[in-house]
Amino acid sequence: MRKRAGIQLGIGFIIVFLLLGCGAAVGKQQGLSAVQTDANKKVDLVKQETELAHQVQDTNAPVVYYTKSANAQGLLKVYEALNQQPSGKVGIKLSFEAPGASHLDPQMLKPLVDKVQGTFIDSNGFTSPRDTTAGNLKVAQEHGFSAVGPVDILDSEGEIDLPVVGGKHLKFHRTGSHFANYDTLISIVHFKPHTLRDYGGTIKNLTICLASIGGKGIIHSGGKNTSFSEGSMKNFMESLADASKGAMDYKQGRWAFINVLNNLQVQDTCSDAANMPDIGILASADPVAVDSAALDFTYGRAPSAQARKAWENKHNTDVLQYAEELGVGKKNYRLVEIE
Repeated sequence: MRKRAGIQLGIGFIIVFLLLGCGAAVGKQQGLSAVQTDANKKVDLVKQETELAHQVQDTNAPVVYYTKSANAQGLLKVYEALNQQPSGKVGIKLSFEAPGASHLDPQMLKPLVDKVQGTFIDSNGFTSPRDTTAGNLKVAQEHGFSAVGPVDILDSEGEIDLPVVGGKHLKFHRTGSHFANYDTLISIVHFKPHTLRDYGGTIKNLTICLASIGGKGIIHSGGKNTSFSEGSMKNFMESLADASKGAMDYKQGRWAFINVLNNLQVQDTCSDAANMPDIGILASADPVAVDSAALDFTYGRAPSAQARKAWENKHNTDVLQYAEELGVGKKNYRLVEIE
């Protein structure tokens, strides 16, 4: 069942249209109890029509909570709606991002960090300075994360392999050995619809961003080697889905997922794409559903069905279909607004 939702957004924002051509540029709900509210409630979000193509009324669909407040209070509210019961050591998985790049505001995260006594966790990356633990820690400090909470680089002292059952390409998802130390996990992402070649959301945070440097190579190569090499795009997308299953199974029932939809700028060449005003924050116990909703809120603003399809093809959103086929989560969701 699919539903077209007409959504209204607050007045006062100017949308800058970038009329460019489209070219190349670089689950299951468990462990968290859902608040039972009116799933048919319409969200007063954007000025123009937005196609929430995967919003359904099916009570068996995973819940995605939404707030218009893209701030610290809004983030805390949608997290609390998930009713996660943190226990043991809490890891807040995010990306510290490259020097100078857009990143989450650490002050937005502070109330949540204080509430759960969480530690910011991330893995080392391919490129300098985040290709070393010292460099990654320096970026975390420069971007303000170290001032808000403790920071842990997961692969600073070795690696572990998370088994992948039923994957198309991967037998394991390789990440840092410190990942085993965390009992409760919260993924928080600054959602990027028109920035990366493969949209930046929760699935990427569970896979490429969670992987150690060698693990990143394994995913990119479709399980063939630990150094960077590009196989076919289909194999890469399927490998991302494989890795997401490994992360979910290894910490089964202990994840919460949050996508922050603010500062949505166009940095690709997708025709008719526009900078967007802040949309809000989405949260779910289902990583596929929370990304599906974020894509609906952003690509659902396309001026036509053809433009939306072009955007989705450009940014390889079929990874969600592959993840759903593996049982990681569901693309269809029920939307519940948090005031």
